Amino acid sequence: MRRAPAYRTSTRILRSLLLIRGLALMGQAAVVAYVFSLKTAGLAIGGIAVSLTGLALITAISFWRLTREWPVTDIEFVIQLLIDVCGWTLLMYFCGGASNPFISYYLVPLVISAAVLPWTYTWLITGVSLVGYSLLLVYYVPLPLFTPLGGMHDGAFNTHVLGMWFNFIVSAGLITIFVVRMAAALRQRDTAAAEQREDTLRNDQILAVAGIAAGTAHELATPLSTMTVLVEDLLQDRQLSPEQHGDCELLDEQLKRCKAILQKLSRTAELSETGQTTTMPLDDYLQDVLARWHLIRPLATFTVTVRGPGSAPLLEFEPSLNQALENLLNNAANAAPEGIEVVLDWNESWLIVSVADQGPGVPLAIMEQVGRPQLQASESGLGLGLLLSHATVNRYGGTIELHNRAQGGAVATLKLPRLSVQGP
Repeated sequence: MRRAPAYRTSTRILRSLLLIRGLALMGQAAVVAYVFSLKTAGLAIGGIAVSLTGLALITAISFWRLTREWPVTDIEFVIQLLIDVCGWTLLMYFCGGASNPFISYYLVPLVISAAVLPWTYTWLITGVSLVGYSLLLVYYVPLPLFTPLGGMHDGAFNTHVLGMWFNFIVSAGLITIFVVRMAAALRQRDTAAAEQREDTLRNDQILAVAGIAAGTAHELATPLSTMTVLVEDLLQDRQLSPEQHGDCELLDEQLKRCKAILQKLSRTAELSETGQTTTMPLDDYLQDVLARWHLIRPLATFTVTVRGPGSAPLLEFEPSLNQALENLLNNAANAAPEGIEVVLDWNESWLIVSVADQGPGVPLAIMEQVGRPQLQASESGLGLGLLLSHATVNRYGGTIELHNRAQGGAVATLKLPRLSVQGP
């Protein structure tokens, strides 16, 4: 399952806002055109035309902006909503003020803000709307169409307008307080559901990889045993030249290494199933992982720096954590085997291991996908290993962060909570 980019959702919401604004402008323009057709005196046609044209022009520019692949930020939403409120206040000033039935459009920016923006922005929109509405009770250019009907005294009409204003205050308060809370709860629910779907998909993929690895290990056992027997026979052959004998010894060492890796894979799986853990100081653990990893990557060169205060804290871990750290080291070695920098640090809350390389850096697309269930592999050595590392560290309540350095290269930072550093 691919998650739609966030900018697409925000773009759709902004497009809806612009469509609503356009409909409101057309409705108000129709009213003004009708009043103008009656040839009624006192119509502020100049101010109305400027207000309508200005809002229409801003709306057209905003529609053009939606054709660009630019993310719609919260600040842009706030600006658009403030344009709605302020522009509508100016238009209502020339169209009868608070007596204009279209004054209720003030609720539209409030509802949209409550649904998509944090409460601080919604309170801002609410405050500006209340100020604008209140000013229109006193300052406005009368529109002949919205004069009291026959039989209705000015006092009764003013009471009606004040009642509309009070109703707006109550509605705005309810929207700002309750709708904002409900929208926040819905966003949290949707976020939790999306994270759960991603976790499920990632776990399914990891189980699939584990099944493939187990099957592959079983299938490799037989050919490795056959090759081992053949190499042992060749080593006993006295007709081999010294050079050929040396090649056979090297081949025998590599076969033993392959068998050791398969045995380690099986042993790790057994320990993970039983939940067995090991406890040792953090610095000793890192040195042990680096020593075993360097046997596999002898051409890689690295330095280790310990920055934590005092003595290193104890770490209780499962074997799967070793593989997660080795994956980060392998990614660094694949990018640039020389000059790898490993930094160990800790504080009251976190245990931190950083692995920096001198390579070309991590592509932006990879950094944005870290932890996603469908992380794609790349030529720089990232991909499945990073996905598995993130899944393992996530079980410990930790994180893996990637960023590029200004001087070149990438840094992968593994963080584990200090108070919960044992396996789940």
